[in-house]
Amino acid sequence: MENIRRWFENDYEQYKLWEYDGHLEAMTDVAYFMIVSPHIGTKNRWMLRVSTVSAFDRWANSTAIEEFFDSSIELCLYLYDHRIDIYKDLLEYLSREYDELREEFEQELY
Repeated sequence: MENIRRWFENDYEQYKLWEYDGHLEAMTDVAYFMIVSPHIGTKNRWMLRVSTVSAFDRWANSTAIEEFFDSSIELCLYLYDHRIDIYKDLLEYLSREYDELREEFEQELY
């Protein structure tokens, strides 16, 4: 987890970090990241989940991105190489969330 923590600490974003029981959570004003260290439930792979802060309820309901990696270095490289893609995916996720809310609202009106 040390490599991943250092990646977040040295990135140009200002992340709030929490580390507990094999988990690292990092948050900006926009994005919420959770990294889980390898264990039997992740088939001994590193897991990355990303969501938006504004649409976050809990990880079971709010995961816009979920990826698995064989090493912490591979996960860090993904974060670096796909930074723009991550934020694009979050924007698409918010758009889908908005569309679902709009549809529910319109059904209640009519």
